[in-house]
Amino acid sequence: MVMKIETLIRHIKEAYRGIQRNVAMSFASISAVAVTLFVFGIFLIVAFNMRFISNELEKQVAITASIEEGTSEAQVQQLLQNIQADPMQKFAEYVPKEEGLKQMKEQWGDTDFIQDLSEDGSNPLPDVIRVQPKKSDDIEKLAQKIEKLPNIESVDYGEGVTERLLNFSGWVRNLVFLFGLILAVVASFLISNTIKLTIHNRQREIEVMRLVGASNWFIRWPFFFEGAFIGIVGSIFPILFCLLMYQAALSVLNDGATFGVFKLMPMLSLSLYVAGSTLLLGIIIGVLGSIISVRRFLKI
Repeated sequence: MVMKIETLIRHIKEAYRGIQRNVAMSFASISAVAVTLFVFGIFLIVAFNMRFISNELEKQVAITASIEEGTSEAQVQQLLQNIQADPMQKFAEYVPKEEGLKQMKEQWGDTDFIQDLSEDGSNPLPDVIRVQPKKSDDIEKLAQKIEKLPNIESVDYGEGVTERLLNFSGWVRNLVFLFGLILAVVASFLISNTIKLTIHNRQREIEVMRLVGASNWFIRWPFFFEGAFIGIVGSIFPILFCLLMYQAALSVLNDGATFGVFKLMPMLSLSLYVAGSTLLLGIIIGVLGSIISVRRFLKI
């Protein structure tokens, strides 16, 4: 075990010396990694936010069931229990018209319409039961079931708009996945080719190691660590720049009520996803690029 640790340390030292001896090519590889991962990082920010917004929109998809005027409190509670017993619903709550008006004020502020309502004391809003389905695709079926219940005057779930919204969410997820896959492949190709140039520049060093009897894996390990180092260093700056840009964007969008309607992914959650994905991709590409390039010179 001691020998294995010593060998590992030796390979790491050799990788460090290899980078020192080839500073220019190593810098070129790190720059290629940084530029490519910066573009990939921007894409990740957009992709994660599109998925976040899509999920938030789906969470807001709900059914509003208006209760007939004159329905007793006992009938309302029985109706609510019937809806809550349905396996297709996730959450259901009774919202009296007074609470509905209060929520409207909080959401829309003191508009002329709401001020008029407050002045004359009238409240045209009905008592409602709001229902959130477990699956957004089941909203139409659940709405039809609720509409048939007694003491329900009408049911609204944004028919047409909701369906287009759900279809749009599905298309967004598919396009984001496809574009991300293409970008990852292109990034891998560009970065691995740059690393190949670095390894090719050290062809004589590899040939000498083979002549003195070094095994293929003994030759590979230093390049393995070099590739990992290039990937790590090359991903640090893209991560920092991307997150700083995102923080600046959040500050602008959160400044004032005009932009308050845009709800983006929280900084902490996004930074973990972006930093982890970018760093992992940089290491994988760096290591694979080095191993594939060295393999060419190890063939007999």
